[in-house]
Amino acid sequence: MQAARLPREGGDTAFACMTRAYAALPADIKARIEGRRAIHNPSKLVNPRVEISPLRKDAAAFYAGQSARFAEVSHPIVRTHPATGEKSLYVQPRFTVGIEGMEDEEAQPLLDILFDHQIRPEFVYLNKWRDGDLLMWDNRCVIHYATGGYAWPDIRTMHRTTVLGDRPY
Repeated sequence: MQAARLPREGGDTAFACMTRAYAALPADIKARIEGRRAIHNPSKLVNPRVEISPLRKDAAAFYAGQSARFAEVSHPIVRTHPATGEKSLYVQPRFTVGIEGMEDEEAQPLLDILFDHQIRPEFVYLNKWRDGDLLMWDNRCVIHYATGGYAWPDIRTMHRTTVLGDRPY
């Protein structure tokens, strides 16, 4: 991603290393997630952990359209990197909405544990963008999110290129 235009303040991006997060999980949690698959959905309408901005008037229609266009998918909760062989978590609060074959009463608290764990300070790098910065990362073992901290009419414009990847295994 390349920073094309940055706000006067804010607009940073946080990255969390899912390989380190997985390695640091307690053995009992690793045992609970081993072989399990997480359910991912792009629509914010079905994710109780995500808030839709009240400033975005078309949000409900936009996310309803996403629900109609994109089916839920499942991926392994623990992914093995095809190049390094390392295991990493493959869940994140924006898209992961459940665990296959597990009732929500059990799945949601387990996901909360994983989500809280994966953003511990020792796994996170905060990138403070400067004009023209170019940053590359591997989505197979890192999660990221924009931290906000700026308001209209200030704006953050980024150019992103995504390389076709492989299927999680």
